[in-house]
Amino acid sequence: MKQSFFFLIFVGKCIISHFCLFTCQMYDYYFVNMNLSWTEAQQHCKTHYTDLATVTNRKDLDKLRNMQRSSMAAWIGLYYEAGTNETFHWSLPGVEFNKTNVNWNTNEPNGGKKETCVALCEHFKWVDIDCTTNHYFLCFNNHVILIKENRTWEEALYYCRHHHHDLVTITNMDEQRWVQEKTKNASSPFVWTGLRYTCTLGFWFWVSDEVVHYKNWASPEQMNECDMSGAMQTVGEHKWFKKHDEEKFNFFCSK
Repeated sequence: MKQSFFFLIFVGKCIISHFCLFTCQMYDYYFVNMNLSWTEAQQHCKTHYTDLATVTNRKDLDKLRNMQRSSMAAWIGLYYEAGTNETFHWSLPGVEFNKTNVNWNTNEPNGGKKETCVALCEHFKWVDIDCTTNHYFLCFNNHVILIKENRTWEEALYYCRHHHHDLVTITNMDEQRWVQEKTKNASSPFVWTGLRYTCTLGFWFWVSDEVVHYKNWASPEQMNECDMSGAMQTVGEHKWFKKHDEEKFNFFCSK
């Protein structure tokens, strides 16, 4: 593979880097001004977006505060499931409920009769209420897509840019956790990311033009070689590995 090809990628992406600063997040939230039950709201979100809003960290809590446009209750994707392991769950499969990233109202959840679904209420506090009542709701749209086809790194890059936006960029631990959760559905031992090494300049870079500050290498001491790209392991700790770009793996696109 010609090194000039990758230098062109790097320089070319700089031209539109301002676009990514505003639109290339892992996911976005959307306030829907419709009064529906929790189940109806969930179906609407799955049809038009990805799912009801999921909260995995404090940044998500802040985003939801900015998205809610009414003092009225608004559904999020949290619900209570009775049984042997009675606990709350997120509507989105594969996302675990973390008790530290919550914003319950005073004396909530109170486990009232039929109160098994969660809504955002006044002052952005969470309450458990009857799932059959009608409220506004918050959806989220996922911008990371796992493509379960085995391709070389260059083939994956072209596919993402033709069908979506680009190969995925990971800039912090929250994004790492979000992406690695999706690797569990991959059909290859590694998954390509947008991380690339340039021999000409002697450093790693993201094809989205993000600087590589956050790192999750399995073996940082491994020799850097020309025609190497970054792939995430699909099992274990989901570390990053330096792989020759002619190997074929599944890959992540951003949209």
